[in-house]
Order: sequence, then C-alpha cells, then structure tokens
Amino acid sequence: MATQRTLSTNYFWTWDHSTNWVLDDPGLQDFGCSNLYLKKPETYVEDYRRLTDRAARDGIGGILIWGFVRDSHGGVPAAQEVARYAASRGVRIMPGLGTTAYGGAYYEGEHEFNQKTFLAAHPDCAHVSKEGEKTNCLCPTHPDVIDWMKRGAEWLMETFEIGGVNLENGDFLTCYCDRCRERRSQLSPGEPAYFQDQLAGYAPCMEALASYLDERWITYATYAGFNTRSVESDAPHGTDGMGSHAPLFVEALPPEAICQWTLTGMVRPEPLPLNAYLDDGAPEAVYDNPNWPRGLRPPTRRSAGFLHQGSQWRDSRYKIIISVLKEGCLRAAEEGLEGISIHGEMTDRYIPWWLNYQAFSHFTARPRDTLREFADARLAPVLGSEKRGQMFIELLAEWDSGKDATETARAFHGEFAGQHVLDHDWLPVHNLWTWLHRVVMQPDERVTRSFL
Repeated sequence: MATQRTLSTNYFWTWDHSTNWVLDDPGLQDFGCSNLYLKKPETYVEDYRRLTDRAARDGIGGILIWGFVRDSHGGVPAAQEVARYAASRGVRIMPGLGTTAYGGAYYEGEHEFNQKTFLAAHPDCAHVSKEGEKTNCLCPTHPDVIDWMKRGAEWLMETFEIGGVNLENGDFLTCYCDRCRERRSQLSPGEPAYFQDQLAGYAPCMEALASYLDERWITYATYAGFNTRSVESDAPHGTDGMGSHAPLFVEALPPEAICQWTLTGMVRPEPLPLNAYLDDGAPEAVYDNPNWPRGLRPPTRRSAGFLHQGSQWRDSRYKIIISVLKEGCLRAAEEGLEGISIHGEMTDRYIPWWLNYQAFSHFTARPRDTLREFADARLAPVLGSEKRGQMFIELLAEWDSGKDATETARAFHGEFAGQHVLDHDWLPVHNLWTWLHRVVMQPDERVTRSFL
C-alpha cells in the first residue's frame, strides 16, 4: 500500500536461529536468545528473502538481524546474499553489532571480528564481574577492545550492502575492572553504571560510523524506556526506565544516531481490549498509564521504540498483539518517535501474525485510525468486501474483550461459509474465517495454529 507513513523508521527485530519463514526445516527453533543455528545453511537466505518480501510489501524499511554472519549458515557469502537481496527490494538489513558482548561484528566463527576469537588471543581484554572474576565478555575501556570495535564496525560497512547497524553491549552489562571503575567515578558518579559502560562501548563504534550517520540507520539499544523509573529498580527486565534525568549518552553520542528505547514496559501492562479501538482511534483510556503519561517524550533527537510483545519467548510468541501495536504506534507518533520495531520471526502464513503484520504496517502509516478503518483498508480486500471486513473485526474484538462471542460467530457464519473452498479467490477467506470461528467457538484454545 503506497501511503505516506507517519512513522517512517520501522524495522523487524530478529534472531537468525528463530526466524522461521521456511517451515519444513528440521532445525526450527521457536524460542531463545544466542542459540546455536541448527537449520540448514541455505534456509538462512530463504528465511530472510521471505521476510524481506513481507517488509517490502508493507513499507517496513529495515530488518535487524542478530547472528547476521555465522560460519554455520554460510559466513560472509550468505550474509552478502541476504543484504544484497534486501537492498534490491528497498529494505535495509541492519546487522546486530555486539560491542562488549553478543559476538562482535562476526557473530560466530573463527574470524578476526568474532568476540570469542578475539578474546582467546587477548585474554587481558576480558570483562570483570562484580565479584572480580573474568568473564567471556569484553571490557569496554581496554584500548585494544576500543580499536577492535572500531575496525569491526568499519568492516561490516565495507563488506556488506547494509542499510545500518544496531549496537548492543550485552543488556545490563557492567565491567568492574579498575580502569572502568575509575572512569565511572570521574565521569558521572550518579549515573547508573550500565549506562556509563554502554556509552563506553557505543562511542568508538559511532566514531567509526560517523560518515554513514546521515544515510543509514545507525541505531543503539538502551534496554530501557525514557520514563522516570529507575534503571536499577527491581522491575522485571525490559520494564526499567532511564531514571530521573537523561543519561550521558543523550549528549555524548551523535544526534544523527537513532536511540532504540524499549517501550515494552512503557505501554500499558494490560493492553486495552480491541473493542476500545473499534470506533475510536485514540480512546482516553490509552493515556491512563503512569508508565507513559501524556506528553512524555524521549530526550534524544532521533528515537525509535522497541516492543518485545510477540517476542522470541514462547509465552508471547504466538499471540495476537494488535492492541499493543495500535497503542505503541499511536503513542510513538504523538510523542515524537520516528518509528517502531517489533519481532519479525514468525511466518506470515501463521494467521495471528498475518494479522499482526497487517496491523503493524497500517498503524505505522496511520496511527490514529480506528479498527474499522484498519478493517476497510487491510481486511476487506482479502475478505472480498467491506461488509466482511467489518464483520471479521467486530467478532475478533468481541472475542478479545472476553465476552462469549459464539452467537455472533453463528450469525456471521453464513456470510463466510457459503463458497467452494477450492475457489482460488475464496481460499484466504475460508482460512481466515475458519481460524476465527474455531478461536471463538473453542475459547479455551487461545492459540489455534492455523495457516493462511
């Protein structure tokens, strides 16, 4: 759909090992972080070709890949093929670039810019835990690490036809070597330690990437929201905020870089039921949220939000997250963010994620639309009429609100069930309706793994 997008810096966040668009590979995994790659090497290229096609159709500008370069799925040539194909479709591949953790520029394998390989040759560069033990991560202030990070960032840009990178430093990683302790004591004693070490790891890479900042998406993860919750609180991972003042990186890193704020703990803990958005694109209830009060904007000049809902963890991977996507896009657009990132690991053949991808594409373009407007634009062309699109979204919203929607499903059944299923034009209608009908009529089966 050719639409001027309100949110323009939107991308899919993925791990290579659990991005499953090819469904007949025996090495499929549907959960986890930093897993081994168990699929066939050729599946890597095909998974991302299919995801690229989805992104291109939906106007989503980028795909972030953790595990971009691995020996186990073809090393440099395979990664080059993935990047080249995406560029030909107008989609930016953004490799995950680990600074002091998460593998380095070459995620897995014997290579100069692989973290494990580098650390084996430079054991004095190891990160030190709070207990004084060396770990398998890297110290962000060691001069050799700084040089290695810079050269790795340059190597990525020179070797692959990529549209950016995403920097991470290993979640809430903090180094307790004497040099890092001394740096933090002089820099800003009141700043959370992990923010300071994050800056230490990101700054050298930003220096190496300075010439690319204007034309490519150079993003960096904060692992935190921009609300005033303390990053050192006891809140679950992904729900922390930046604290009472903006971190040092806001001023220290280039303003052209895109700060990736975690919105997972800023959106409502309990999403609004879909019927709240049926006729109102911005219901007042969406602002009843102390974690993201109206008017709270990020302190960075360029910002994108990351939503974990529907993530690589099984408890949320198979869910419909339309309400979260609608809320996230609405609030991001209102508060000055450039875009949103969500997971893109699930195939669009799985009906809940076909719906999620349709919603993500629509609401990044038109975040204030109602669900009825979404149905007219996205569901009606597939279902064959605006009437059917409205019936489908009404029933989905009624079911999502927790009501017994079986009578509505029975009333609608004749509209959808009267055509021959082998009619090519009717097959998507049949599959979508059969899925929704089963979900509504069997309310205990919250996950129905039906395919489009």
